[in-house]
Amino acid sequence: MKKTFLLALCLLTFAATKAQTYSSAHITVVISDTMYHDSTQCASFCNANYIITVDSSFVGDTVNIVDTTLASLVGSYANTTGASPWTFTAPIYSTPPSGYNDLDIYGGYSHFGAGTTKITCTIDTLRYVTYNDSLLVTNPCIYNMVSGTVYADMNGNCVFDSGDVGIVAPEVDFNETLSSPVGSIFEPISSTGAYYGYPIQQSWMTSYTVSLPAYFSFIFPNSPCAVGIYTLTTLPASGIDFPLLCTTNIDVECYAFSPASVRLHTPFYMQPFVNNTGCDTAAGELTLVIDPRVSYDSALSTYPPDTVRGDTLIWNYHSLNNLSGSAYWNSFFSDLYLTPDTAVAVGDTLCFRVYTNILAADVNPANNDYSFCLPVVYSYDPNEKDVTPKGDGPQGFIHSWQDTLTYNVHFQNTGSDYAYNVTIIDTLDSHINASTFKIIGTSHNMTPQWLAPGIVQFNFNNIMLPDSGTNQAASQGEVRFSAVLNPGLAPGTQIKNTGYIYFDSNPAVVTNTTLNTIAIPTKITPATNLPVKVYPNPAIDHITIENLDGGEISILNMNGSVIMTQHVTSNKTSIEVSGLPDGVYILKTVNNTNTTTTKFTKY
Repeated sequence: MKKTFLLALCLLTFAATKAQTYSSAHITVVISDTMYHDSTQCASFCNANYIITVDSSFVGDTVNIVDTTLASLVGSYANTTGASPWTFTAPIYSTPPSGYNDLDIYGGYSHFGAGTTKITCTIDTLRYVTYNDSLLVTNPCIYNMVSGTVYADMNGNCVFDSGDVGIVAPEVDFNETLSSPVGSIFEPISSTGAYYGYPIQQSWMTSYTVSLPAYFSFIFPNSPCAVGIYTLTTLPASGIDFPLLCTTNIDVECYAFSPASVRLHTPFYMQPFVNNTGCDTAAGELTLVIDPRVSYDSALSTYPPDTVRGDTLIWNYHSLNNLSGSAYWNSFFSDLYLTPDTAVAVGDTLCFRVYTNILAADVNPANNDYSFCLPVVYSYDPNEKDVTPKGDGPQGFIHSWQDTLTYNVHFQNTGSDYAYNVTIIDTLDSHINASTFKIIGTSHNMTPQWLAPGIVQFNFNNIMLPDSGTNQAASQGEVRFSAVLNPGLAPGTQIKNTGYIYFDSNPAVVTNTTLNTIAIPTKITPATNLPVKVYPNPAIDHITIENLDGGEISILNMNGSVIMTQHVTSNKTSIEVSGLPDGVYILKTVNNTNTTTTKFTKY
């Protein structure tokens, strides 16, 4: 005769019991547990088991353990020897399963339990078994509170008051110095708006430090009243505040992430985005004009546009500033699924333009409009680096007044499984001023850190980047940043940069090395070597533009609409503006070598 018994768990709370034994006509259950407290780990641990005996048992008899809360089988046991009575041991999946933190002790006890066990026998009535036990902890580790506020100090008075902006859910770093090798446990018990509260283990504490994560330095400039690191020796401690400096400027900037090249007839993702590195909010439209030979699939895209007009995609954004998401690289962006048409051939280029409206308070309208083209190729190295300006010739010659370099690091998982984490390490050239380093954007959530002066690491943790064989379009990513060259670099000075990309624990994938060289001036300096000048500014009846080297001049209003256009062939020209209403305007110049955007005011 073959019998099947059912042992099921139901997570309920019962009073504490000890030396528990339950029996019926054919089954007996004894609960056995061992508990102890580990002062070096500041936690209690429990090993609990059911010792189950079935009488009159035969080969093939089974007992199944089922968690009725989850309606799932968690254990199955069979009589393989024919022993009668048959006795076996089954673990009790007690809660908490991995130890009871001293931080959570109440009433002096660590409490363990597994709710109710339901036992059913085919020839017996229902029986119920409960497990709930407690360990008296006579010398638990002691914890005490550290609390404070993290906020953007909008008025610069170093006090969190009206008008300041609390940084939501701040992450604060702690580092304890202990007189015993105890495992410190930091668990935030409160984080509302700007406030944080952390309990710290103080049993063997001699001192501790409190600081902000390193990535805050990439978001906010140094504040005169900011305290970088607090070093404390006593608990509790309150008022451990971190005021952050935040400029009231508006600097709206847009760009679009994409692969450096496009494979023939192969889908790819493009991520147009807009950010604002000022604390005052900005609102407007982000517009992307796609190449007419590319099709857009809304079903496979994230954050589809609000409006589609042929090859023009438009998104509305609101209340955008560098406090959005606590980081400017988490600003508004979309993720578009694009596919080149069958008419596209190798050697073609697919061209795109992304732009946004220019606000009157925008301090740098030149970065509100970006056009780019992607070459169509059979194959390419997807892990590569590029620099803007690229410069002329193999040496990448740039003029001395082109003092800002912008880098893009492209990466792609070409392995055979997901990449859980991607890390990029980049060492800035010694001719670059590391203090001017600026993250412009990133294709995925990322946390940066300085490994050493001039060495930055980008951490794409839990990116879960699919491999290119599974999802070619989604297997790629990118990070974009800029920095300013040291002043006074001599002609012939070379600026190099190489990226090292790590997919999980694999060896680094080394990108190409970008190269820029400060150009050697000729005897006659062409106008294109000089920045475009606009004066007088403010203007009343006319403006003069110098260093044009020919090309086309456009005047735009602050909504981005073109008011007038004029073609010029000389190095210097004047434009009548007396008929324009008073206000702020954008002067855009385009020639064979350069595009500039300058703001001027008409009185």
